[in-house]
Amino acid sequence: MSQSSAWVILTRRYGEDVRQPSEDDLTQAVNELFNENYKAMTETDYAEHPNAWVRYGFDEGPMFVIEANRDKTVTLLKYADQDDVEAIAKYTVRDKSGENILSLWKLLAKGEIEEIRMALSCLWLVTPSRSRAGSMC
Repeated sequence: MSQSSAWVILTRRYGEDVRQPSEDDLTQAVNELFNENYKAMTETDYAEHPNAWVRYGFDEGPMFVIEANRDKTVTLLKYADQDDVEAIAKYTVRDKSGENILSLWKLLAKGEIEEIRMALSCLWLVTPSRSRAGSMC
């Protein structure tokens, strides 16, 4: 990994970025995904903004992303660098509760990549469009 300091950014469901989010920020973002009871919002409004994610990375080095969707799908992504458009590894799991998502986001915010791997027993596969071998888990 890079010698630079790690950074963490939470992107909430409706687009607000929170740098170095607190546990309360992460909890509120998870609640926002699953509590769809705003009187002014319609199903179309909720469908237009279905996800939120946490990014953990370095200025010169890899970036890890855990994206959570309102349908309880969680996608874990690894990018070689924060400027890359295409992930070098991707793993999707389904039917994860808000509690599961919060736990994964907390681990990522702390940079606990190995803990995430163990929690999911995952094989974050390299996307076929990249020729580099390797995986996140």
